[in-house]
Amino acid sequence: MRRLLSRIAYGLFVTVVVVAGSELMLRAVRLDPFYYWKFRFQYVSPKAYVNRNEGVWTYRPNADLREVAVYGMPSPLAREPKLWVEFDCRMRSNNLGLLQNDDVQPGKPTTIVFGDSFTSGQGGCPWFHKLQARRPQDRLLNAGQLGTGFGQWWRMFEYLRSQGVVAERVLLIAISNDFKRKTWVWPRSDFECLDRGNCVWDGVYSWQPVRPDETDSELLARTRARYTMRFSNYSAVSFWFLSLEQYSYFLKFLHIAVENVANLAKYAAGGILPETEAALKAFKALGVPVKVLLVTQRDETGTMGNEADATGAEAVLRAYGLSYDWCRLDHDDFLPIDGHPHAAGYDKLVACADKALAEN
Repeated sequence: MRRLLSRIAYGLFVTVVVVAGSELMLRAVRLDPFYYWKFRFQYVSPKAYVNRNEGVWTYRPNADLREVAVYGMPSPLAREPKLWVEFDCRMRSNNLGLLQNDDVQPGKPTTIVFGDSFTSGQGGCPWFHKLQARRPQDRLLNAGQLGTGFGQWWRMFEYLRSQGVVAERVLLIAISNDFKRKTWVWPRSDFECLDRGNCVWDGVYSWQPVRPDETDSELLARTRARYTMRFSNYSAVSFWFLSLEQYSYFLKFLHIAVENVANLAKYAAGGILPETEAALKAFKALGVPVKVLLVTQRDETGTMGNEADATGAEAVLRAYGLSYDWCRLDHDDFLPIDGHPHAAGYDKLVACADKALAEN
């Protein structure tokens, strides 16, 4: 019995030393790779979104909009979160409900730029006007929408065509995650909350309305209440472990390693979404110049960057014969916690998009 207990104690000691050593090594050689979506609380102007068709939505046309993200980070030693405003952006939609200053003129040859939240400018705030200023000779259309991917972009292309938009060329600004995203529209529960103030639950991707004049202190007070609602079902032990994961590089990398194994297996098996596959084929067959601009995600930057999804994305584009290039961002180009670039990071993306259009 004593020998058994001795072996158990020795095993625990070795485990602690290995975990502690790994934690110190990862902190020394690797920047924080983690996303903190669980602790992000999003706000947007009421009636900001309009569903158009299946898999197609736009912003409310000709509207002044506000988008805010507040983070509430837990501590393993305290239940009370640390709260702060990560970004607060003002933006304007055009006559088609897309984020840009210029209205769309039906029938005029247009360069359509598709993309996700990186293209809409979430975090560092909308940047499309800077690209248009660099290319005054071109008529550009910003079809960037948060949380979207290739399947959704093709449906948006068909919708824009029904509105009289004539594409003379297409630029697809994509991150690795976009290859895995399904088409979607805003659920009724979001409209109930945003448009009618009936916010009965709070999840990772929940949005609540924000007034144009709402102050940071008001937002922080509201976020404190949302934080309590979001994590009300966690037991003390499960919430402590969740909090600990946010501060431990070892646990973060363990989490990411498991995801990478699953993603690599998926790509190896040819596991691309049918709607993504159909969209890639459709864009390839358009008959106008089409180029993909891949952009580095936060977790793909720096030493030991997570390249699994990026490698898979390149393989998919080569398989479908689509021309692509990279816009390489650094860890310092991103916001402190959020997974989106700050304004200076988006300036790099503007330069990359300008170069891609010049070569397309």
